[in-house]
Amino acid sequence: MTSSVMELDLELPPWTIMFITIFIAFTVLWVFYLKFQGVKRRRERLPPGPFSWPAIGNLHQLGKLPHRALQDLSHKYGPLMFLKLGSVPTVVVSSSEIAKEFLKTHDLAFASRPTEYALVKHLTPNGIITAPYGAHWRHMRRLCVVELLSPKRIESYRSVREDEVLDMIRSIWKKSEQGTVPVNVSNSFSSLTSSIIWQILSGTKFSDELNGSGLKEILDEVSATMAVPHIGDYIPSLDWLDLQGVKRHMKSLRRVMDAAVDKMIDRHVHRNPTANSNNHRVKGFVDVLLEMQKATTADMEITRDHIKAIIVDIYAAGTDSTTAQIEWAMSELIRNPDIAKEVQDEIESVVGNHRTVTESDLATMESLQCVVKETLRLYPSGPIMVPHESTEACTVGNGYLIPKKTRVVVNAWAIGRDPKVWEDPLAFKPERLKYKNIDVKGQDFDMIPFGAGRRGCPGAQLAMGTISLALAQLWHCFDWKIEGNPSELDMIETFGTASTRQCHFYAIPVLRMSSCL
Repeated sequence: MTSSVMELDLELPPWTIMFITIFIAFTVLWVFYLKFQGVKRRRERLPPGPFSWPAIGNLHQLGKLPHRALQDLSHKYGPLMFLKLGSVPTVVVSSSEIAKEFLKTHDLAFASRPTEYALVKHLTPNGIITAPYGAHWRHMRRLCVVELLSPKRIESYRSVREDEVLDMIRSIWKKSEQGTVPVNVSNSFSSLTSSIIWQILSGTKFSDELNGSGLKEILDEVSATMAVPHIGDYIPSLDWLDLQGVKRHMKSLRRVMDAAVDKMIDRHVHRNPTANSNNHRVKGFVDVLLEMQKATTADMEITRDHIKAIIVDIYAAGTDSTTAQIEWAMSELIRNPDIAKEVQDEIESVVGNHRTVTESDLATMESLQCVVKETLRLYPSGPIMVPHESTEACTVGNGYLIPKKTRVVVNAWAIGRDPKVWEDPLAFKPERLKYKNIDVKGQDFDMIPFGAGRRGCPGAQLAMGTISLALAQLWHCFDWKIEGNPSELDMIETFGTASTRQCHFYAIPVLRMSSCL
C-alpha cells in the first residue's frame, strides 16, 4: 500500500501580505514616535506627563470634569505635569508649592494670556480677563482696582447688597407659600447676584425698560458661551471649519451685545443729572467711567470700548461664580446640621432676634467666615483658573524648563483638596480654619479660589461680602429642610466658567425671624 503526503499551500493572499506590511510599518513608526517623544522631553527638560497622541494630544483624557481628570493624572505624574492639549503645549499645576512658583516667584513671566482663543478674537477682544499682559491690560486693571473695585467704592454699594438680599429673602418666603412648598433657591441666588452686579454697574434696579432691552439675557448668554470649549483653540488646523459653530455664534452674539451695551451707555450719557441727585442714586460703574472719560488724560484714556469691556467682564465674572458658591455653601450646611446650628447661634448672638443682619455685623462672625472659606476651598470660583501663557522660557521646580508660549493651567480645585496640606481634604470642616489664618485673596497658596499674583481676581472682596451676607441672612431668617435625607443630598457638579451643581437646589424655608419680612 502506498501513501502520499498532502502538500500544504503556504502562499498568502495579496491582501494579507499588504495588511501585515502595513501593521509592521505602523508598529515600527509607533515605536520610533514613542522614543522620539521620550528623548525630546528629556532633551528639553520638560516636566513629566502622560503620552500624547498625534493631533489630539491629551484632550481625550480631560473628560466632562477636567479638574478631576487632571487631579487623577497628577497623582501619577506629579504636581507639575506636561500635556499636549491638541497641539498646544500645556503645563498643569496641582500643588500650592508649585503654584507659588508660577504665580509669585515667576509671576511676570507667566502673567500673560493666550491670544489664539476664539473667545478673545471674536467675543471679548478688549476684555480684562482674557487680555494678554501689556499696556492695555495694565490700563484696564488699574481702572478696575483703583477706581471701581477699591474698598471705598465697594463700601458705597453696601446698601445695594443689603436691600437686594432682603428682597431675595421676601421673595423666597412668598414663593414657598409661607413655608409649605420647596423653592428653587438656585434661581433665587442667581437673581440675587445678577441684581447686585447690575445695580453696581448701572446704578439702577431692574426695570421693565431695562428687562425689555434684553441686555441681562445677552450678558447671561455671553457667560454661557465663555464656558464652551472650541476645538479650533486646540487643533488650529481645524479652526477654519468651525465644526461646532462656536465662532459663528460668538460673532453674532458680539454684534447683539455691542448694540445692547451701547444703548445702556447712551442712557447714562443722556440721563438728567439733576434728577439723579434728587433721588440720591448711588453712581454705577458706568457713571463713574463716563465722568472719568470727560476728565481723561493721556495716561488714563477711557474709550467706549473700555467701558463696554468692563461691563461685560464684571458681569460675567461676578454672577455665576458667586451664585455657585452660595449654592455650595447652602448645600453643605443642609448636609451638616450641627455646623448650621453653630452658625445660627453665632448670628443670633451678634444680631439678636429683632433685626436683620447688616454687613457691619459680619466681621465678628468667625464661624460664618470659616464656612465661607471652607466652601471656597472645596468649590473655588473657577476650579481651573483661566489659562496663563509664558512670555519667556523659565526654569521651575526641579530644573524643568517651561518654553516660551506654553500655556499654564492651575488646578485650584486640586490645590484646595491636596492631602499633603489638608487633613481629611474631602470633608467639609469649617472649624479647621479657626486656627489657620488663611488669606483667600492670593497671599496664601494652600487655597487660591480667586487666583493670585498680577492676574488675581480684583473682585474678591465684593464676592466675599455678597456670599457672607447672603448666607447670614438666609440662616438668620430661616431654618431649612429638604425632601429626603439631607446627608444624601445630590452634590454632583458640572464644569464651566464656574463649577456648579448639576441639579438645581430645592429647599423649604421655615421662618425663624418675622423681622426679616
